[in-house]
Amino acid sequence: MNRALTVARLQFVDWPSVVAWPWGILALSFVINLALFASMNENVDVEPTTGGLLSIYVVMFVACVSSITQDFPFAIGLGISRRSFYLGNVLQYVGQAIAYAAVLYLLAMAEQATDGWGIDLRFFGLPFLWVEHPVLRFLGFAIPFLLLGFLGIAIAVVFKRWGVNGMLTLSTVALVGLGGLAVLATWLRWWPAIVGWFADQSGAALLVGWPALLTLPLAVLSYLAIRRAQP
Repeated sequence: MNRALTVARLQFVDWPSVVAWPWGILALSFVINLALFASMNENVDVEPTTGGLLSIYVVMFVACVSSITQDFPFAIGLGISRRSFYLGNVLQYVGQAIAYAAVLYLLAMAEQATDGWGIDLRFFGLPFLWVEHPVLRFLGFAIPFLLLGFLGIAIAVVFKRWGVNGMLTLSTVALVGLGGLAVLATWLRWWPAIVGWFADQSGAALLVGWPALLTLPLAVLSYLAIRRAQP
């Protein structure tokens, strides 16, 4: 466990990638959206909504991939086991998810209390994310961080273990799989049913329940893969 804690602290040596860049890009996105909708607020008949919140999740996903591709060889060179390295990354992701979700939760509450920063803007409290129960609302911010974190580990481990050929194979399988499902859904005319299924799901199910179910197998598969990954 001590080694795992060491690995977790190691991730924050390069703090700009896990702290400064995610929050800096989110802040920049917020300022741009605030200025944009404030300048056109009088001409907008509906509540302005933006997807700028996704920026912090995208940057954190990139940081998770980088933590494996760059830090894994260094950690193994220091004699840290693959198991300790993996557990250290898990501790880091869980800690970041909790801390970052808490900040986003408070920002969403501030947005609600100020009537959307005075212009009815929804930046932190998107409609599909705004669930009623406070705990589920918090998890709605936190769980996607974990899902993208383990997805980043899985992708990075594929690259470390199988190299470019592994990444191309993974991309091909994903393209064929998703493309095949799209063709099948079109051929069998499943799209109305699929859209209706998503429409019937609650915000808690879409942002907490289903992402949590996807996170568990990703965590297991990434752990099994990293045990054989080459530094």
